[in-house]
Amino acid sequence: EFMKTLRDYDDPVDSHPEAKCFEFMILTAARAGEARLVTWDELDLTKKIWRVPAGKYKSNKQWDIPLTETTIRLLRSLPSYKIQSGHVFTTLAGRVIPDAYMSSLPDSLGFDAVAHGFRSTFRTWGQEQQRFSEEALELSLKHCDTVGCRAAYARSQLLAERFRVLEAFSKWSTGVNIDDNVTAINKRLSK
Repeated sequence: EFMKTLRDYDDPVDSHPEAKCFEFMILTAARAGEARLVTWDELDLTKKIWRVPAGKYKSNKQWDIPLTETTIRLLRSLPSYKIQSGHVFTTLAGRVIPDAYMSSLPDSLGFDAVAHGFRSTFRTWGQEQQRFSEEALELSLKHCDTVGCRAAYARSQLLAERFRVLEAFSKWSTGVNIDDNVTAINKRLSK
């Protein structure tokens, strides 16, 4: 319901760039500041990766975030896609989207929610799925193990599993039925 309302809010198209930034934040399980400040040079749409450089957004190492097909379609729909330079999301005046826009958007759309709460939604959804590892879910939120010896040895970002996690979450959060290939028992197949 929120995603539909968010998309309807951006009508006419590109009249509210913060709406697409917010959707990007949800689809990537990113923090609001990460989504607001992403730059085109961090994105590789061919490899479907958002490569966050070390030292940016609360991380001291490079971090790769999978980009789903839905996310890539969103990025290709942006006015800034044509030039692919600078910040991905900007206001109509060409400035970085203010944090206040992101934090107040759910409330202004009539929802009792905050931007950061969508990360909690992602984590709860993942926990209830019981088909993804806890580690992949935590890494999808960029929560790294910092406990001494474990942090020294557990270096994988589990990118392949995180692709599957974010693809499933993307389908769930946008209302796409992920069970389209299942036929109900009471439904006849036509020959």
